[in-house]
Amino acid sequence: GDSTMSRFPLLLFAASLLAAGDALLLAPGRSVAARPAAPRALATAAEKEGEEEGEDRLGAGGRGGHAVRNMPDLSEEEKAVQAAVMEHQRGAARLTMAEDARSLVAYSSGYAVLSTLSSQVDGYPNGALVGFAPDASGLPVFVFSAMSSHTKDLSKVGGQAALTVTAKGFEGAADGRVTLIGDVERVGKEQVEKEGLKELYRERHPNAFWVDFGDFTFYRMASLKAVNFVGGFARAAAPSPDEYLSAEVDPIQAFAAPVMGHMNDDHAESTVAMVMHYVGLPDVEAAQLVALDRLGFMVQVTRQGQTFKLRLPFPRAAADRKDVKSLIVEMTQAAYKDESVQAHLAALAKPEESAAAAGA
Repeated sequence: GDSTMSRFPLLLFAASLLAAGDALLLAPGRSVAARPAAPRALATAAEKEGEEEGEDRLGAGGRGGHAVRNMPDLSEEEKAVQAAVMEHQRGAARLTMAEDARSLVAYSSGYAVLSTLSSQVDGYPNGALVGFAPDASGLPVFVFSAMSSHTKDLSKVGGQAALTVTAKGFEGAADGRVTLIGDVERVGKEQVEKEGLKELYRERHPNAFWVDFGDFTFYRMASLKAVNFVGGFARAAAPSPDEYLSAEVDPIQAFAAPVMGHMNDDHAESTVAMVMHYVGLPDVEAAQLVALDRLGFMVQVTRQGQTFKLRLPFPRAAADRKDVKSLIVEMTQAAYKDESVQAHLAALAKPEESAAAAGA
């Protein structure tokens, strides 16, 4: 499991507020996971009375989240910072939940957990790790051995099934996952040839030589009954089957990794500047890009020794890789014109001098 960091006396912003997945706070003195931590408590900009105030200070999405007892009072300055950041995050452009779900499935590893009705134990589910390839509508295509337990389940009990797909690089609850619930059916050889399902599967799994074996059969999720999407802490939804099937796969995520790697390795200071300038969050110590789509970034931010995620939207949607580069340059140039950003970056560059000046 994740290691636990030492307790901090400072406030923590964590990703995802309400349905938008925005900025939340962790109480001082609470331990924090080394990875981006779960949101613990939402601090409001203005104090409210009685039960309403208590509800607004609940974690993981405000009302209805996980309660954190003994929340300390915040300074007026910190309340103002939080209010501004939360307001920004509420309006930050992001993909729809259906687009997120479609894109997650499209860019996943191509392996997922298939749950079927067990043919061995009546009334109980069975689970198996299987390979799949999404078709043009985002529904999974499989190639199953006749000997596999899930193949027997589908043929003997029925095609009711659920496929749980995790985001590429999935490590824990802060990462995305999608469950597709529907009917899985066998595909005849003529249909396999007509729709090019062998080619589709091999494109995702180039070494899948077994697709030509006689005891392996193609299956697909022929009808979609429900979709459950979790994009991380406090970001979850159940897009309708029609919404999922009609959603577009985000094209920018196809080359997100090298773009983010270049920014994180060579231009991390620029990301700090953009977060401070556009999100309005002061005292950012470090910022790493962790997700990229046509509408913007998710950024893992370190502030006052605490780590959390924030949304950094583009001024406009990106059409291609060249456009992403232009937008980053444009945003960086604007951020560096901000005098408060300049002063902070200068202080980060000379930490010893800054500490001495602060203590004078």
